[in-house]
Amino acid sequence: MKTRTSYTIPIVGLLVLAGVFSNAPPALANCGIPPGVTPLAEPGVTAQQVENGSVSLVDFTLEMRNQYKTLSQNITTLEEMAYYICLTRQEGSAYRSGSTYLVALTPDGRIYVHAKSMALSGWQLNPLIYGEILLALGVSPTDLANLASPDPATAAQAGAAVFNTLSQEPDAPFDATTPIPGLRPGIPGAAGHAAVYFSVNFRLPLVLLAGFDINETHVVKEEIDYGAPAITAKDVVDRETLKAFVEEAWKFVFALHQTRDLTASSKARIALRDPNGPWRHGSVYLYILDRISNIIFFHGAFPDRFEFKPLIPTVRDVVTGEFVLPQVIAAATSSPEGGFVEYYFDDPNDDTDRADIPKVGYAREFTGTIKEVDGTTFQLRYIIGSGFYGRAPDVVPDGPFTQVEATVSGDAVEGLNVAFARSIAGQQPDYAYSAVTDANGSLSLTISNPDGVSGYYTARASNADGEIVGQWHSIPLNHNQRQVLKLTLGGNMEVVRVEPLAAAKPVLAAETVPEVSGLAPNFPNPFNSATLITYHLSSPGPVQLVIYNVLGQPVRTLVNESQAAGTYQIRWDVLDQRGISLSTGTYIARLSYPGGVQTQRLLYLK
Repeated sequence: MKTRTSYTIPIVGLLVLAGVFSNAPPALANCGIPPGVTPLAEPGVTAQQVENGSVSLVDFTLEMRNQYKTLSQNITTLEEMAYYICLTRQEGSAYRSGSTYLVALTPDGRIYVHAKSMALSGWQLNPLIYGEILLALGVSPTDLANLASPDPATAAQAGAAVFNTLSQEPDAPFDATTPIPGLRPGIPGAAGHAAVYFSVNFRLPLVLLAGFDINETHVVKEEIDYGAPAITAKDVVDRETLKAFVEEAWKFVFALHQTRDLTASSKARIALRDPNGPWRHGSVYLYILDRISNIIFFHGAFPDRFEFKPLIPTVRDVVTGEFVLPQVIAAATSSPEGGFVEYYFDDPNDDTDRADIPKVGYAREFTGTIKEVDGTTFQLRYIIGSGFYGRAPDVVPDGPFTQVEATVSGDAVEGLNVAFARSIAGQQPDYAYSAVTDANGSLSLTISNPDGVSGYYTARASNADGEIVGQWHSIPLNHNQRQVLKLTLGGNMEVVRVEPLAAAKPVLAAETVPEVSGLAPNFPNPFNSATLITYHLSSPGPVQLVIYNVLGQPVRTLVNESQAAGTYQIRWDVLDQRGISLSTGTYIARLSYPGGVQTQRLLYLK
């Protein structure tokens, strides 16, 4: 995995510098102030002033260079570094406004910090652009050309010369938007001001860019070494494969640290984020937390939200009301093998997710010793974690229903949205019942309707872009039956088998009261006006019965008193604490009693 680079520099933390933690957009308050850290003073020149034209881009760049240089000389901990970098990434701060923000490059032209898009960190800036920047900063054309020499000695000598030039901390405007005949085309947007400062922390010069709105068109696509994990993100389907996936990630990360190679480490960040690579697939991705600094160094899905941000728990389990992050850390450190956490949370970034679909997370603390070139050693302590979606609980509808299990065959059958509608002459189909196919093209759904479900149906399959890729007609479905179908994207439909469903016999709550303390199944569930909640106490004591919404917010306290042992029933009429009717959806009943806590999902359908 090691690749040649012209610079031998320390890379601790550069591998992971910049689902569970937060879903709020970045805000100044999110940076916090670590204990003992001096708040960053407002700079004399701000990004807002550049945007409104009251100061020049040059003034802003030099002010930021002086700020970074001063911080580099005074920072002693990673917590301090994370706090300051976090502030410079906040939209609306003095350091970022509109198209005015900072990008820091390592001497080999890789993006180290991108204030607007940390997803681009680790990428190599287009050499035609970076070459223009180096020339503007005083690097000689000869040294620039020799960097690409096939002779290792010549390339190393040129690299040393570039390093020395940048170490003098030059600054200059650059412009690669105008084509140079025979050398390069004009590159849209590639202009701004560059200033270099020498980082005492990393013992190398870093190039600051301002006024250059760097996006994916400005970086190069490289050959990436993804390693060879025995279990990939796509293979994660249960706890066993999830645990193995996280262990494979540690092997990959630790091996890269041992190479002491900045280029390989930067590419690894790209590999870990690639949705088409082995380390990320759908809702399965990795995150890395450094236990020495308690900083999230890497997040495979949402780097702008989580990387180099304080460890502030904000996401609650909508069932228990507890914060998820402390549970993850506790599980990771609970044993040498780490641990699992199951929680309920509606991911707002995933339209297919719901609060009643359980999330299963696994995290583990890993340690390893890295040997420096001078023989000294340092210790790595990382928590690496990942997770996957479980299966939503089966809910028996309150009226006539039927179950459909189907397998779609053809090309690209994973991730298709297959929707069913009743075929009624003279009426436009209402595709109200849908499910998403898995890797094998399989799906399962329940169709219910108080007016009956028996009849002929039509169905259609859409891909992620919303294009209809398959359509079927005259599908016979009947009440109280499970129909197994075979569908081909070409339009053929086959009924494989039909079998009766077990009759759904309503069970009165009084018939299922537990002998020990706890909740019995509420009845009815789903319900459309009110539901009866039954619970039993095997010993007297304080009792709380609270209803929560899917965001984990309490909406109604039904019981809050000391009660004697016995069985209790209480009717909930779907009103909140103020007596206002609540909207349709899933709610959580949480019973706290002497010796325990129990929760139960309630499905309200108007």
